[in-house]
Amino acid sequence: MTISPSDATSETIPGNSSHLSFADAENEFSLLASRGAGQPYLMAIKLQDEPRTLHLRVYLKDPSKSYAWADLGLVPKEIQTLALKTSQKSALQWALCQSGGILPTPKIEEALSQLVASENQASTVDALDIDTGRALTSYLRNPGHGLFFNPTRNHDAWLQPSPLSTRVTASVDDLLKILEARFPLVPQGDAAAEALEADPNEVEAFRQQINQKSYEVPDSTATVKIRGSAQKAFAGAVKANYKFRCAITGVMTKDFLVASHIVPWSEDQSIRLDPSNGICLSLLVDRAFERGYLQIQDDLTIRIDWDRVGDDQALRSQLELYDGQKLIAPKKEAPRQEYLQRRRGLIAATE
Repeated sequence: MTISPSDATSETIPGNSSHLSFADAENEFSLLASRGAGQPYLMAIKLQDEPRTLHLRVYLKDPSKSYAWADLGLVPKEIQTLALKTSQKSALQWALCQSGGILPTPKIEEALSQLVASENQASTVDALDIDTGRALTSYLRNPGHGLFFNPTRNHDAWLQPSPLSTRVTASVDDLLKILEARFPLVPQGDAAAEALEADPNEVEAFRQQINQKSYEVPDSTATVKIRGSAQKAFAGAVKANYKFRCAITGVMTKDFLVASHIVPWSEDQSIRLDPSNGICLSLLVDRAFERGYLQIQDDLTIRIDWDRVGDDQALRSQLELYDGQKLIAPKKEAPRQEYLQRRRGLIAATE
């Protein structure tokens, strides 16, 4: 509640929230309709991967035009039905909403529209740029379905993707073959990339590039083989920098070591080969670092995000050994603070 709510504020209900007495608060509530707010409904949304977080939204039934941005009619029908089941005698209702797959971006939706209208789907695929082509491939393998909630958005946070058109559904296998031939997906994770095929000549060229302090690998050239070759050259520099030892656990067996990007490969093509953008990690902590369970501060102190760990006692026992300890220092190319800050920012954006 605030005096002048808008779609840009966290508050939705118009009114004075500073009252301290029950009578004054009740009187404030009774004035809502006269202010055009209609009937407010408070919703608490819990997302599957956030065990200790509730996202709150308020919507208004029958608001005036001034508050149309918070109309209960904006939410999906099943949420509206749930809200309208509440009453003075039963003020709480809840439901479990299912969703899965990948949400289509505007670029994916545009590409799908072009495919539906096209007489020659192969030529339409050829006209797509590399990022759109790869994104469309991922989407068609696992199209989004059900009800989604985006916590970074306000009253327009609910998303319900439309099903694939009949034409696309009927030809999806052929489309995927065309897309995969034209835009082979490049693994983004470092552990997977180290298992890719590499070209010895490309690896040597990337090593020379690193020696010359030139760290860019453009998206336009980043094929699967290039990803493998670039990772091999990057891994050689990073692992040697840490004396082929995990900078957190101390593991030295090479089969368990990964050259982990601080700023992920997918985020910045200009620093993909920079050794100071890499840390030698063993497999468990590489995965924990990649997913945000383990974060590294500017002073190289390791911190575990216990909210993400949740109730998994086995994982807790593995990671708590390292909470508060310092990263083992490399020979020369220490992690840059700028990269560590960017990594933490990316993780925070997913919370």
